[in-house]
Amino acid sequence: MSLLLGVRLALAGGRESVARMVLMTIGVAVGMVLLLLSLTGLPARQSHIDRLAWHRTTAQSPPTAEDGAWWLAVTDRYAGTDVIRVNVAALGPRPPVPPGVERLPGPGEVVVSPALAELLRSVPDDQLRDRFPGRIVGTIGDEGLLGPSELVGIVGRTPEEMEIAHGAYEIRGVERPGERLDLYELVGILHGIIAMLVIGPVMVFVWVATRIGGMRREQRFAAIRLAGASRLQTAALATVETGGATTVGIVLGWLGYQAARPIVASRLTFGHSAHIFTQDLVAPTWQVVASMSAVLVLAVSTTLVALRPAQITPLGVHQRVPRRPPGLLRLAPLAIGILGLWVSSMAGQDETNPITSFLISLVGLFSPVALLMGIALSGSLVCLWISRGLARLSGGAATVIVARRIAVDPYSTFRAVSGAAVAMFVATMLGMLTANDRIVSPTAVEGRSVLDQGVVAVHVQGAPEETLAPLLRNDGVVIARLGTGRRIVVACAELIRVTNLECPLPASLGDGDDINDRLKSEQLFALPTFDATSADNIFRPTGFVEPGPDAARMPIQTLFVPTDGTPAGQERIRTLAAATVPVSRSKTSQDLPPPLLLGAPAVDAVLPYAMVFVMLVAAASLTLSVINGIMERRRPFALLRASGVRLGQLRRFVLLETGIPLVVTVFGGVGLAMLLTRVMLPPELWAMPEPTFFIGLAASTLLAFAVSLIALPLMNFATRHDSIRFE
Repeated sequence: MSLLLGVRLALAGGRESVARMVLMTIGVAVGMVLLLLSLTGLPARQSHIDRLAWHRTTAQSPPTAEDGAWWLAVTDRYAGTDVIRVNVAALGPRPPVPPGVERLPGPGEVVVSPALAELLRSVPDDQLRDRFPGRIVGTIGDEGLLGPSELVGIVGRTPEEMEIAHGAYEIRGVERPGERLDLYELVGILHGIIAMLVIGPVMVFVWVATRIGGMRREQRFAAIRLAGASRLQTAALATVETGGATTVGIVLGWLGYQAARPIVASRLTFGHSAHIFTQDLVAPTWQVVASMSAVLVLAVSTTLVALRPAQITPLGVHQRVPRRPPGLLRLAPLAIGILGLWVSSMAGQDETNPITSFLISLVGLFSPVALLMGIALSGSLVCLWISRGLARLSGGAATVIVARRIAVDPYSTFRAVSGAAVAMFVATMLGMLTANDRIVSPTAVEGRSVLDQGVVAVHVQGAPEETLAPLLRNDGVVIARLGTGRRIVVACAELIRVTNLECPLPASLGDGDDINDRLKSEQLFALPTFDATSADNIFRPTGFVEPGPDAARMPIQTLFVPTDGTPAGQERIRTLAAATVPVSRSKTSQDLPPPLLLGAPAVDAVLPYAMVFVMLVAAASLTLSVINGIMERRRPFALLRASGVRLGQLRRFVLLETGIPLVVTVFGGVGLAMLLTRVMLPPELWAMPEPTFFIGLAASTLLAFAVSLIALPLMNFATRHDSIRFE
């Protein structure tokens, strides 16, 4: 009976009740989408590691077949996209077979991914097709691909060809999934922190939505209590509205999550050119169920907490007693959160003990929770300080009234601006974390790549010089050889013709030397550390040396081949290199764009969308707070207007009451985020974002405040003379 009456009361509450339920539903739905998407991050990364397994095949891979095979896999590039070519030759009737194909291609046969097959049909053969000699006999299935857009081909060769191919080796098996993501627990904690930060403004939005008309709603339930309803019956009536809106929001959030998965999957690459499959972006079932249950319990609990005054003292709802002013103790969670993040970041750098590492991880996990609690609790104290400052600096009656209003109820004042303050804190944290995940190469300042336009750097990795004749026939080729101790032997006068380096070249590239020289040389000569194929050996030069009399006997590491500068000309050289030296890997200036990103590409790809969303939530919550503040005080405002206060003056009250705390708390949130990143990172690694980032934050704050001004015309309606008798 209580549930049915609760449904009737919820539906009969007029436009105010409908608006509250709609806003709650939207807020829960959006928060649910974000929460479920955040839960897919760790499984998606692990699935990516599993799909990458067969690319990591080496001679030491465990046996998976009766017979062996020759194997040579290299990651090449075409038009800025990774192209993986795998040369194979079976050594028996039952060789190891990669996932996604039924059998190894024989001599003169090629198996390609669907995306590569489509690309080959639209590109001249001398720019791409000739890298995969033979007849295409099939395509690779999804289970053998990193994503639907991956460009990979398996080329069949004869054992005799592979035996003399530089860099090829025998395998007994293809690497299988089983390698766990590095720092699995810590990566999971990082995903949880980011999800918590992004979802925080949504929770504020839901809280603000539940408070629309909150005073009259409490009075209504207080009347029901005075009419004889028990606490349990009143709680059931109150939770029907919230529970119903939350349930609908959860269902819509799950549907939105299903619709958003293909969109998000098309944006994530996890450091490679291929976007991930939609089926890899899925949250574990138990986590989905637990999240839905937790959101429902949290929403209902929020309603019951708000109902507490009517439950305990229903008569006190009509005659409110001012709350005790906030004290300094509210800063304690904030201090604990900052200290916890500092301890977990500093102590975890050199800690190897597993138990201690686990405890540090727990501290790092719960510190953001304490931090968010500290922001929520300390905000009212900041608003109280704002009121005292306004009272001392006031120059007119309007400022005094605003200061008095904030001082009487600093909790409601901060609740009005909390969404924007938390949003700006979150946006700054995301921006600072991304800025400190980047190492900007020195060539970014100069606006050019370290490799000259139109030059192709072909890493032949010590291939016999007699096989390089087709490449050496090009005019102006610069040869860089590999000397002792991984030093590059090349004439500086020749190297500066094709690169952005300067003479003299550094003899040593140790950690204590100029980071600019080290970054430039690594851009030019280094092979990737996150190897997509087994032939991508990690290599970093230790320095440079001028060629001596015996330089011609040293192995060739890299050829710098000038072209006509056109994309087609560069791709022809790459194709010639792949056909001449299958183990070769090529780079152009487009493959070395400034800045060089060494951070997390997944976070970097999603960051702009997360920040835009955070700003929209800030604008929406601020607008709702202004509307709610006007509606809850419509009778006092109407009395002031009837006593002679102009409508413009009343609107000025609202502007000052919202604008000043908004500016102060936003500055506080931005400063707190900068302080957190400062205590979490060593001084040499801490970096500020670009000035445009802070300009964007300021513009977003002004935009959120401007959007909230759409509530000001409501003042005319709310303060009409008939509102004096309202309820």
